Amino acid sequence: EREREKKKKSYTMAGGGGGAADPTSVKPNQFVELHGHAREVVEKSFRFTPRSLGVIAIFGVAVPYGLYKACVNEFNAADDKYGRERKRFM
Repeated sequence: EREREKKKKSYTMAGGGGGAADPTSVKPNQFVELHGHAREVVEKSFRFTPRSLGVIAIFGVAVPYGLYKACVNEFNAADDKYGRERKRFM
């Protein structure tokens, strides 16, 4: 009797057999579901701390500015190499 109950409650891998209530027969992965939920409500769990301010400053200001300057320098180097007038960016 217990063996029969265990077989009814056994879980299968994704895509492996399902009940009539689930037409896709795919079992949800708990980690994926929790991660997806956490990403949807990030604005509720965000804490504004000095560390988060630093991360925002680095990736929101310093990295884009560094990329901009690298591109401008590359354009200027190409203009100098081929004897063209330098373009003005901003």
